[in-house]
Order: sequence, then C-alpha cells, then structure tokens
Amino acid sequence: MENHSLILASTSKIRRQLASEFDSSIKFSSPATDEDNLKKTLQDLEPPQLCYELAKAKSLSINHKFPNHLVLGCDQICLLENKIFSKPKTADRAIDQLQELSGKIHHLIGQYVFSKDNLVIHEVEIICTMNMRELSLGEIQNYVNLDQPFSACGAYKYEENGHRLFNEVKGSLEAINGLPLNEILKGLDQIVSVNT
Repeated sequence: MENHSLILASTSKIRRQLASEFDSSIKFSSPATDEDNLKKTLQDLEPPQLCYELAKAKSLSINHKFPNHLVLGCDQICLLENKIFSKPKTADRAIDQLQELSGKIHHLIGQYVFSKDNLVIHEVEIICTMNMRELSLGEIQNYVNLDQPFSACGAYKYEENGHRLFNEVKGSLEAINGLPLNEILKGLDQIVSVNT
C-alpha cells in the first residue's frame, strides 16, 4: 500500500476500528449501495459469489469520489452448509440462529475487493472455520443478553464474549472480525504499480 491512499468503503464499527489500529492514514466512506436490494437481485448466486458481488459493489459505488485512491469493499457471510445466516436484528432471531449453529461447524467467508479508477484491480477470499460448542438454551439466552449481537452475522460478537461459544476456530481474529488487513494487503503494491 506504499504511496497509495486507502479508502475503506464500510459503515462497520469493528472494521473501522481494525483499520484505524492497523494504519491511522486509512480513511472511511460509507458505500452507496442498497445491500438488501442487491441481495434480492443476486439471490440465485452461490454464497461465495454473492459475497464477492456485494464487496465489489461497495468498492465501486464510491470509487468515482476518490480518483487515484484505492477503495476497499468488504463483505462477510456466515454459512452453515449452504444456508446463509444474516444479521438477526432481534433477540429471538439471534437465539434461533445460535440454536441452529450449536454443536456444528460453520464457515465465515470474507471477500475483499480493491478498486481504482472504477476498475477492480485485486480481490481476496478468506475463509474461517468455526466449530461451535454444543450450547444449552440457557447458555444461548445468557450470551445474547450479554453481547446483544443483533447486527452480527451468525449472532455472535467473537471479539467480545462470542469466542467463548467455540471449541476451535481456524482463522485470525482479524479475519473473523471481517478485516484481515495483513493478509489482504500482501502483494498489493506490485498489483497497484502494474495498474498505475
């Protein structure tokens, strides 16, 4: 990322926090996308492709506002077999999601799309494997009351108390939280120089 300003197209508090801790020069801008409408339009795609298209749309939606900048769009989905778990939004839905995930292995698929001058120049997919403990209803209810994970896909905030719900995970904390900058920036300087 040397000599190239990075704009993160995201409204996510945790992504913005991770980006600020990684590099204070990273700037933020809200993507100009209607995510719910896009999901309906693209609902026939396989989950990883849907995730990619959403990340790409976020990146390209504000690219014109930042000429000569790199714009990073991100999307992450929680996938159990072929079922996507969206943000629960309510306590009842969070409890239902955690009951379904309890005792099973699911995956967090992260798609990261870099664009510059209205062209996609680099994309990265990172998959985390999440092995959730067998949880009782009482444990689930207590957890939901504690973290109130209503805006987290899969209904857990791993970075807070959600990590206690798991036996084993494969993936970095940053990848689980949706912004593994160390991993996704590898090799980007060479790609940017080719596209400059």
